[in-house]
Amino acid sequence: MPLSYASGPHYVPRMKPLRPQLRGLIVKLTVFYVLLSLPCLALVETGLLTFEFNRFMAGVERGSLVEATRIAANDIGQRWSQTANMPANLDLWSEALVLRLQRPHGDLLAQDSYILTELSSAPLSATVFAPDGRVLAVAPKSGATTAPDASTWRGMVAQAGRLVRVADSPYRVRRVVMPIHAGTGSLDGYLLVELRLPVPWHRLLFDTTLEWPIVLGYLLVFGLASSFFLVAWVTRRLNRVARAATAWSQGDFSDRIGDTSGDELGRLSALLDDMALQLKDLLRSRAQLAALSERQRLARDLHDTVKQQAFALNLQLAALRRQIGEHPESGRVEQAQALSQQIQHELVQILDELRAGDAELPFVERLRTRAQTWSQTSGITLDLQLDDVSVPSANAAENLLRIVDEALANVLRHSGATQVGLSLHRDAADARLVVADNGRGADAPLRPGMGLANMRERAQALPQGRFAFASAAGRGTNIRITFSIAEETSA
Repeated sequence: MPLSYASGPHYVPRMKPLRPQLRGLIVKLTVFYVLLSLPCLALVETGLLTFEFNRFMAGVERGSLVEATRIAANDIGQRWSQTANMPANLDLWSEALVLRLQRPHGDLLAQDSYILTELSSAPLSATVFAPDGRVLAVAPKSGATTAPDASTWRGMVAQAGRLVRVADSPYRVRRVVMPIHAGTGSLDGYLLVELRLPVPWHRLLFDTTLEWPIVLGYLLVFGLASSFFLVAWVTRRLNRVARAATAWSQGDFSDRIGDTSGDELGRLSALLDDMALQLKDLLRSRAQLAALSERQRLARDLHDTVKQQAFALNLQLAALRRQIGEHPESGRVEQAQALSQQIQHELVQILDELRAGDAELPFVERLRTRAQTWSQTSGITLDLQLDDVSVPSANAAENLLRIVDEALANVLRHSGATQVGLSLHRDAADARLVVADNGRGADAPLRPGMGLANMRERAQALPQGRFAFASAAGRGTNIRITFSIAEETSA
């Protein structure tokens, strides 16, 4: 019957199975994934954009924008001299110029210049002015189409052919004005190319693009899906632990977790299963020791009180019988004396039954006592390593004790050993008993005698019992008995 514990008349411990909850692992893991991934993505993107941005701006500072504007101005000058209606085509040409400068491997950089469109929807603008400052064409169309005032125009013309830094934060604005000369050498106008790029941190903080909602949606889906998978996989195994723990808390140690995987949960489950077996053995041993202690206490009390009083009563009756001699009532005194002697005899029998013998002790304690007694008698050093193992039956315990007695007797008679190791270990549902000495051993196969044959027969009588004998000259002798304790653990 399983052991039970109670803190009240109707208390039964319960442990609910673990299930995914709204405030459980799924939500926590999803939030964790999102909070971890967003800063990481922002950091990676900021780092990449900053690297490409600095590389691009370094090329601009070295003259890539000036050179691209000069090439464009020469191109428009040649077209102007060859096309009669060139002023009417300036808008189309300006749009083409902006697209050409923005495309990868364009005129601004030999590397991919995706940084332009990544940071701004309109990073470049091109404006064609007449010599007097009138606007002839502008691209893109959203650019300024008003002519600058006279003072501003004179300043722009004075800086023609050079890179002008207009602003550095939060936008890097660079401007180049280049004169346009037709084939005849006459001045037909000016080409203004302006670069306007936000610094990466400003773009990430203030510019809302479509990619961030997409990334956030992906992270939410990924977090939820992975959380559901992880929680379902982990929770199913934790439910086994919860079910077994519930049974153990009610005193039923026959339930096992049975998780055979090699990960952390599997190893923890194996340790808990082994702990349950050891706890069952410990409770059984403690119960046996408690019962034995109580019987011994009761035997002492009966011996010191009732038995002594019964003995004194018998003495008094004997004295009374001698005094009254042949008195008619002496027969009744004789009957009382016989009854007193019968009480004494029955008390002796009861005390003999209450006094626990060797068989009342747990098997491991019996084994330890016999081995230590043998070591003290023989003078041979004994190394004991005994797990708390309960054997399936009294018959199995007796067979094992007889095997150990015979093995230790053979060590004393034949081996010449100075040290003997006696170990009893549990391995899941099996137990292993080993007796090994450092004696002389033997190379030639031994002729099996009665002692060795008896040990083999006793070992094979154990549940799934197996007997192994090994001996080598100068390496001692090793006797190994393996048997199952599954019947005991499943009881």
